[in-house]
Amino acid sequence: YKNLIASLNAQNDIGEIKDYLTDYTNSKAFKITLNDGSIARIQHLKNDTLRGLIVQKFFYAKQCDVKLNIEIGDTDFYLSHGVAAAMRIVGNLLDNAIEQAILMADRAVTVAFNVIENTSEISISNSVGSDFNQNKIFETGYSTKGSNRGLGLANVQELVEQQHGFYMEIESTKGYVTMTLIITEDN
Repeated sequence: YKNLIASLNAQNDIGEIKDYLTDYTNSKAFKITLNDGSIARIQHLKNDTLRGLIVQKFFYAKQCDVKLNIEIGDTDFYLSHGVAAAMRIVGNLLDNAIEQAILMADRAVTVAFNVIENTSEISISNSVGSDFNQNKIFETGYSTKGSNRGLGLANVQELVEQQHGFYMEIESTKGYVTMTLIITEDN
């Protein structure tokens, strides 16, 4: 990802970059890759940035030999506010889930998008080890992945607290954790 950003930044002609990306996303190779499993339903994500983030994490998971299952109903999913904060939160949660999945036997992560009346939910589920402590995960510096870690979920909690209508729900049962970002829409 960093190499892609660096190479795009070095380009002087934005039109050339856009033409390349358009040609590539219309190519047969790209469409075959995107049609691999649940990624094909991504057209129901109506925020371009959210859709782009999920595609990026899909390929990151694939690179890590982790299966990212994407569950989206037939209803379009659209966030009307707090999109930038939601991207940071979901990106962090997916990175953590994928990094944990690498260590687990099932090597799988599920991200689900649900809309219930005026509430949008983004849930991320993955298996966890016996050292998982739901009561400590949002503490700055706490990590099951080694030293010099443990900032991401503390940042997630801070972002959720700063956003109007954002809530975080965590459920942990039988070796799995589900973290759900709940976003209420203003009427």
